[in-house]
Amino acid sequence: MFAAYLSNERGLAASTVESHKLLSHRFLMEICPAGADEFAALTPEIVIGYVERHALDGSADSGKAMCGVVRAFLRYLHLKGFISTPLADCVPSIRRWRLAGLPTFLPPEKVQKVLDACDRTTAMGHRDYAVLMILAKLGLRASEVATLNLDDIDWQSGTILVHGKGRQQATMPLRHDVGTAIVAYIRHGRPASACRRVFLRTLAPHVGFASGCAITMIAKQALERAGIDGYAHHGAHLFRHSLATDLLRSGASFAEIGQLLRHRSIDSTRIYAKLDVEKLRELSLPWPGGVQ
Repeated sequence: MFAAYLSNERGLAASTVESHKLLSHRFLMEICPAGADEFAALTPEIVIGYVERHALDGSADSGKAMCGVVRAFLRYLHLKGFISTPLADCVPSIRRWRLAGLPTFLPPEKVQKVLDACDRTTAMGHRDYAVLMILAKLGLRASEVATLNLDDIDWQSGTILVHGKGRQQATMPLRHDVGTAIVAYIRHGRPASACRRVFLRTLAPHVGFASGCAITMIAKQALERAGIDGYAHHGAHLFRHSLATDLLRSGASFAEIGQLLRHRSIDSTRIYAKLDVEKLRELSLPWPGGVQ
């Protein structure tokens, strides 16, 4: 019911609905394992306690996302009459300056190591390699890879239609090496199916992934398979950061990187300036009194 409310009444994209379902399910399993019978017993203290326990489970962004979903779910419960108190108002906010952190990235040689670790003698290896090539060379988000359809690829013009955040669509050039990886998967790894999604489950039923979570898992398993420690929890977005960092260090402008990554704000691209050490050295001032 919550998913239908998000989709039909709030008009959220399918990928957003899936992530909301996942986070709200975690909330329910811990706070109300018996289901709707326990909704009436919810109190501000219980809600705040849940947020305090899980706010630091991941990054500040994931904590903010968790709070947003809990807030939306409680608002839904109140709207539909499951609870009498507007508990959404008591969900704490997680403060974060958008440019406070540093993007985590892999150098090009480690990205290549991840790609080389795919066993392309198997159907799953062909699929994972094609997925990773799209992540690493085109910088797509996990949800964008999951929702990619066969009809989104124009082989004649060499372009790919990306269904991005906020129902935005963009046509991007399809690199030859990425296209080759997709073709190899379609020919040698993709199961026969009426489903038009490019990437399918290897086990029956052979359908597309429900959300970007499966793509994130493919990325995490690939990092582990390549023996690259300490990065698996970053998932698919690690490759997007790595592409942007490599482009910046190769001389690409912020405008060019922002266009490739389809950032709606230049601020989303500027954070990569912190990773360009050579340019930061040019801007640094001498230490007063000499080298310390």
